[in-house]
Amino acid sequence: MFDGPFGAYVHVPFCELICPFCPYNKVRADESLAQRYFAALAGEIDAYVSLRGRGSDGAFTSLYVGGGTPTLYPGELARVIERVPVTGEVAVEVLPTHGTPTRLQDLADMGVTAVSIGAQSFHDPVLRRLGRPHDAEAARAATENAMRRFDCVDVDLIVDVAWDDDAACASAFRDDVGTCFDIGVDQVSTYPLMRFGYTPFGSARHDRRREHQILSEVSALAADKGYERRSVWTFNKRGAPAYTSITRRRFLGMGAGSSSFAGQDFLVNHFGIDAYVSAVERGDIPVARWIELGRWAGSAYDAFWQAYAGGVDLRHLRDAYGAVAANVLHAGFAPMAALGILQRVPGGYRLTHRGFDVYHDLERLVTYQLIEPLWGQMLREHEQTCPVEVAGARWADPSASRRGRMWGLVSGRYEVPIAGPVPTVPHLNALGEVEVGERAHQ
Repeated sequence: MFDGPFGAYVHVPFCELICPFCPYNKVRADESLAQRYFAALAGEIDAYVSLRGRGSDGAFTSLYVGGGTPTLYPGELARVIERVPVTGEVAVEVLPTHGTPTRLQDLADMGVTAVSIGAQSFHDPVLRRLGRPHDAEAARAATENAMRRFDCVDVDLIVDVAWDDDAACASAFRDDVGTCFDIGVDQVSTYPLMRFGYTPFGSARHDRRREHQILSEVSALAADKGYERRSVWTFNKRGAPAYTSITRRRFLGMGAGSSSFAGQDFLVNHFGIDAYVSAVERGDIPVARWIELGRWAGSAYDAFWQAYAGGVDLRHLRDAYGAVAANVLHAGFAPMAALGILQRVPGGYRLTHRGFDVYHDLERLVTYQLIEPLWGQMLREHEQTCPVEVAGARWADPSASRRGRMWGLVSGRYEVPIAGPVPTVPHLNALGEVEVGERAHQ
């Protein structure tokens, strides 16, 4: 059960080309499959909206549309945005080749208020290494075209310090960040390349000290250019709004591969397109994993993502999970303050410069230990239901994903079985009788 207002996340899993480094749920674009998918997505959205109502009390606090490539089907994207009532920002990820003045203006006319340009780099050698379907010129043009059309313009950049040893890529990341600052974007999201074992890039060791150093250099450059390090991997123009997705405190995910965090429950939709569509067509909520975190694990999860955004608000944790849980977390944070990782501020804590480095390493650990093994399991649905030509010649090899001892602990202790004679998720036809997030057998 959601314990307060929450945003909406919608996943569009289709791509024209499959980027080999990207671990997110995706398939090659296929018109017939897309038609079935968007019809099912409309059904899932309408079911939740019908339950909540279209008035201001039922509206989501925000809408974030990610992928995949959300801008691949602009007509369907417009219908999705029209279906979801929102009181706050409407944010969409944009492929650079789609970032023309006309298409960006179309997004603004749809009600989109924030965009994230998936540039990844403004250097062609880096883009070729990443297997991106665009060049540096398109990345820069899309970024410049987006300026002054939206309340917030974010640019995604990938950094892999190992590439600094290659003369063709040396200093490319520093230059890319500087280009964003010079253009004047509202936010720069800098993502260290995550090497998921199931992707063609495969797993690899990371030089965390060099990563700390390059992010420290970018922090200094940001300060000189009027930007601030607002989260572990994002730099914002001072006074500009933030572009965020999973760091929203509560969110409901819709679409194949989306997830939801309700405060004490974490849910994951089917990854396989056929599995997702079939569930909705049967009238079922398309949830494949239900993790009942409860108060203690829920408060830890909440605090973890608050910390990614730069700090922890103990007041929010106390309101959501009670004074005991908040006090236990407070006691755990106190030694970190003594070690210079956190700084005490009114109502909670903020990460220090050293704290950003520590969290950088912790985020990677959690990603590989929890997220990768979960997604590796979920991606097996493509093997079962999706044709090779649609799935992109099996871009993912789930058997090669990390095992993840943390995931074994979480799934063994907190995961609620979905299958069985007693349904554990509400039937769409009965949504009016069950609150979102409440299991039907309770």
